[in-house]
Amino acid sequence: MRRSLALLLIIALVLSGCGQTVEVEDQAYALVLGLDARGDGGVELTIRIPRIGHSGDSDSDGKSSGRPYLVLAAAGESYAQALEQLQWSAARELNLSHIALIVASEALASSAAFPRLIDSVAETRHLYTTAAFVVCSGRARDFIEGQETILGAHLSSEIAAMFRHYADHGYIPRASFAELYYATHSCYSDPTAIWGFPDAGELATEDQPAAAVITDDDARLNADTLTASSRQYRGAALFLDGRMVGRLNGSETLCLRLLTGRVTGFGYAAAGEGLNLSTLRSPVRRVRLDGDRVRLQAEIALISEDPADPAVLRAAEQSIKRDAEALIRWCQQLRADPFAFADRAAARFATYESWLQWNWRERYAQADVEVSVSIARGGS
Repeated sequence: MRRSLALLLIIALVLSGCGQTVEVEDQAYALVLGLDARGDGGVELTIRIPRIGHSGDSDSDGKSSGRPYLVLAAAGESYAQALEQLQWSAARELNLSHIALIVASEALASSAAFPRLIDSVAETRHLYTTAAFVVCSGRARDFIEGQETILGAHLSSEIAAMFRHYADHGYIPRASFAELYYATHSCYSDPTAIWGFPDAGELATEDQPAAAVITDDDARLNADTLTASSRQYRGAALFLDGRMVGRLNGSETLCLRLLTGRVTGFGYAAAGEGLNLSTLRSPVRRVRLDGDRVRLQAEIALISEDPADPAVLRAAEQSIKRDAEALIRWCQQLRADPFAFADRAAARFATYESWLQWNWRERYAQADVEVSVSIARGGS
């Protein structure tokens, strides 16, 4: 009997653990993390956390008027120092395991300090590195402070649903911080991030008109659309050696995702007609060597879900081909390879050292480009 009781006691201790328990109310669960550069070379961090148990204040009509989320910020000479300051400002144990979104300002992402910062963020204890990664125009802190839920009750589920929707339609890349980190340390492809920008009207002031703080593409999109959110996501930020070197608009991002097999169905307009297109098979990317000359080849096979006019399909083929080739050539100018052509080329080399000595970046920049697009007629 005593042996049975002792055994049950040991099992209970093992199952319950011997570490100190932490109450939910004792932790600050960050859902969004923002990264900004300071003028003195330091870093500013911003987090958005839910108010545990907060249901919001009510107005005279009984509607909730309180804000269920709190924004906190702290700065330091380094990422580690800023994180320690943020820990103090939270007045609770800062928990980063529920991060759904990491936002970096364009100024910081384009700076020479960003590659080292990427490493520091990746080494953060318990940070959820598969969070979506966004580069935004303006300050990340301002971007985060103005973020709101639209169709969902919770910010974390709202972010996940929104990015799934945009990615499924090819508007943005499927980009996480983990993918950015690993691709930054790879010599076989270059990463992209989601591009985010605020509504143009929100930034317009007497001293600083909206056109001065957002790009022409963003201004045009804002002028042509009416959205429920003041925070918009469309396009991609392009990275090389850990720094942002360029940006893709929505149609360029769609081409990138078609070339890399990361989108399956999308809407497309050609010859004044709307098409619903799907991928017929995975795209083919090849690297052909002809002496010292390199040719980059890609084949995209699609099918129309509706019985479209053959002339419209041919127009769509030519349009997608033209845009895809233009995108590759522009990336060649930047020496950035988000298509992973390098992965195909490296397979020809027996050793890593011989691959590096071949100087892929230089050969990639001078390579010829050939893209073929075929669209089969579907429907009845």
